[in-house]
Amino acid sequence: MKKTILLIAATIICGVSIAQDTQRQRLEKHLYTLASDSLRGRAAGTDDGRRATDYIRQQWQRMGMVPLWNNNYDDPFIKNQPMSSGSNFCNLVGVIEGNDPVLKKEYIVIGAHYDHVGVKGDKIYNGADDNASGSSCVLEVARQLIKKKNELKRSVIICAFDAEEIGLYGSTQMVSQLKAHNMLDKVKLMLSVDMVGWYNANGYLEMEGSKTIADSKELLSPDKLGSDLKVKLVPFENSLFTATDTEPFAEAGIATLAVTTGLKSPYHKPEDDADLIDYDGLNRITDYIVALTIKASQHDGNIASGNLAKKHHQSKFEIGVSAGYNHCNLEYPDATFEGKPYLGFQSGIMLQYKISKNFNLHADVLYSYTHCHLPFANDAYSQGFGMEQHSIMIPTTLQLGIFKTGFGIHIGLGCYYARVMGGDFYGGGSNTLPVYDINKNQFGLVWNIGIRIGGHWQLNGTNCIQFNKTFNTTNGLPEANENIYSVSLGYYF
Repeated sequence: MKKTILLIAATIICGVSIAQDTQRQRLEKHLYTLASDSLRGRAAGTDDGRRATDYIRQQWQRMGMVPLWNNNYDDPFIKNQPMSSGSNFCNLVGVIEGNDPVLKKEYIVIGAHYDHVGVKGDKIYNGADDNASGSSCVLEVARQLIKKKNELKRSVIICAFDAEEIGLYGSTQMVSQLKAHNMLDKVKLMLSVDMVGWYNANGYLEMEGSKTIADSKELLSPDKLGSDLKVKLVPFENSLFTATDTEPFAEAGIATLAVTTGLKSPYHKPEDDADLIDYDGLNRITDYIVALTIKASQHDGNIASGNLAKKHHQSKFEIGVSAGYNHCNLEYPDATFEGKPYLGFQSGIMLQYKISKNFNLHADVLYSYTHCHLPFANDAYSQGFGMEQHSIMIPTTLQLGIFKTGFGIHIGLGCYYARVMGGDFYGGGSNTLPVYDINKNQFGLVWNIGIRIGGHWQLNGTNCIQFNKTFNTTNGLPEANENIYSVSLGYYF
């Protein structure tokens, strides 16, 4: 009996202690749990990842989170792709309903991915900053908003995203579900909280995507939100190599904010552990997001400005510039030799039209300088004369490939036309220069392969194979066709 009474007393004391934990203490507990070695890096689709899901689900249940769909937080899904081998994934989705009769049918989405990269070799990648910090923050944001729900006019959807690290699959699934439930056009703002554990080291909190928000300086100002945080407003997300869960929402035309303290932590390294997190900074960031969410929920009119980053939103028509080098050699259909190539260069304008998901129509308008050598008429194995040519070249290709936000790879096939503006032969020593007439209109087949990186940059390799002859001559040189190889780097505005 005495032991039973002591056990009950200890349980009550423990419960009171947990209830009286400060937000900072809870953040630390969440983070040390999610980034513990026992969860082995929370790789998507693994038992370790599911233990992280269980922890977040239990926290939501204790704070009284309401499921958004089907009386269940869980939104399981499957993606059959190499890194997961068809594994099961699971988002958690809850809602805190607003109070305005009209605005409560509109939504602000706050999400953080809880998966990381797991174990590599004998190293556990705990992902404390990436993204146990964001997951812990959103847990406490949700707790505060539930307590302050009477201040909300719009409703707030809380998401714990799975499978971000292997392709933003969780947030993509969420956008699909919102669309299926006819709710996507009711989402007025989306915040992705990703890597927010190194505030002091970074010196400020970055809010990337501020130009997608109307009155962003007013809405996002820490002074107006009762916060002493230093906040840097970044107009659009523009990183060439990183992406976060804002991306599928931005592609759907929704205003987005990527909330982060940057890449100061040991990003995707085993050293990203819980003892390195700035918990005071994380606590202040949590309060700032709560205040921002309440203010956004009360905002009159449209929250979105109508502007979207090109990284996330590409129009059907694009224009850019490119520059590169080429080498041109002359091929002789009736001979067994070819001219010696020298380096040339080219630059100009790129034009591209998106026909469908997997097809683009691409054209360049280029100034091209080509330079090569050709043999003497009486010595096929010499490289006696030089030939240079200046032209305006217009290669046009139909491109087939994978075109995604921030990345693409393609192969293209088409034709080109070149208008020669000038050309000349030179050199030859004591040999007589050929009597020549350069063909002013040249055309042929073109094929290329390219990689698109970061939404703006494109690297292309191109081969132009001439169909008609390059020049006419009357003193013994055989007919020749140009074969031009080029490598160029382009930038789309």
